[in-house]
Amino acid sequence: MLKDRLYEGKKLDREDRKELIGSVKDKIKNIDFFVNDNSLNRDYFKDKLYMLLKEEIEKKYAYFDFEIEDELINELFSEVFGLGVLERFIQDKEVTDIFIQDVEMVIIRNGVKEYLGRVFSNIDEVYLIIDRIKSYSSKTVDQRVPFLNTELYDGSRCSIVIPPVSDRVYISIRVFNCIDFELDDLLRLNMFDRKYYDILKESVDNKKNILIAGSMGSGKTTLLNTLAKLIPKNEFINIIQDVPEIKLKEHPYVRMLYTRIKSREYDNEINQSRLIFETLRMKADRIIVGEVRDSMSAYQMLQALNTGHRGSFTTIHADSALDAFLRLETLVMEYKVNINNHVAKKMISRAIDVILFLDCEKDENLNICNRSLKEFLLVDSNLSKRGDYKLEYL
Repeated sequence: MLKDRLYEGKKLDREDRKELIGSVKDKIKNIDFFVNDNSLNRDYFKDKLYMLLKEEIEKKYAYFDFEIEDELINELFSEVFGLGVLERFIQDKEVTDIFIQDVEMVIIRNGVKEYLGRVFSNIDEVYLIIDRIKSYSSKTVDQRVPFLNTELYDGSRCSIVIPPVSDRVYISIRVFNCIDFELDDLLRLNMFDRKYYDILKESVDNKKNILIAGSMGSGKTTLLNTLAKLIPKNEFINIIQDVPEIKLKEHPYVRMLYTRIKSREYDNEINQSRLIFETLRMKADRIIVGEVRDSMSAYQMLQALNTGHRGSFTTIHADSALDAFLRLETLVMEYKVNINNHVAKKMISRAIDVILFLDCEKDENLNICNRSLKEFLLVDSNLSKRGDYKLEYL
């Protein structure tokens, strides 16, 4: 027939798919309770979306016999239930970071920044993604509390800042796909050489307290998570963090504790210091603090490490191993004004056995080429006669 010859080989192009998805989304808005039944599963909604797509295709392309591919269903599902255009980047194992600035987006793929330009039609699409993130996390972000730190459904870390405390909407996502390594993997990636590989294993086996220092994106959490996997599986491990980046799936005795900001009037803030205090009552063999952020948690962490929790780990932002000492000292003295520099140093030297400093190697465009262990320091528990740290550089 003539119509068969005219439409033979016709396929849905990008614009066709976009128009179909838009039509189905508009139709869903007029269907009461389409997305409100939380008891129904993903496959159920996919079937419903399939039928709506089929109706739209038959109405718009009456003479075509299109096969509705799973890819199109998944794309529509992401638009309706997921995070829209972000989904394919979150699923991309080469992408480590996603940054949204109003309707524009930048990603980091294999350490290289890629400016994607305008990826959202308008700011309402961005706020729709924020609403879905809020819904998943059961937290809030609005003009009264214009920032949110949470995790996404896959474990990715997400930070949101909106006006009036910022000029634009900013969403930063650290994609959860880069920390599930074994120590052998980091050796192959040249984060450290064979000498450090053996010493790192010995440090965990011998229950050394380890502080990992470095800048943002240097691999601190990745190394911490990898070292934590070496802990014997018969030990109780308490993990304190803002969002669940550290996950020990093979360890049966892990207790996960999370901080919580005061996002509503009837909420109570739960900070690192409170969680460290509570963890002392839980008979943990080791304590892992995702990152030391403030003076109170720094003091409490040092106190905890000096009370028998050998083999514990934490991280801190610093530009060198020595800067990590200085930052800890400053935080402790900020919290307890009656503690002088000598006492702070004594607390730190007794609490920390090993300091690891990680650094990023960058090219001329500031893209990350490699993450490597630059400094490995052993800390003596006693200070020198002059009151300085006694350090051994490996």
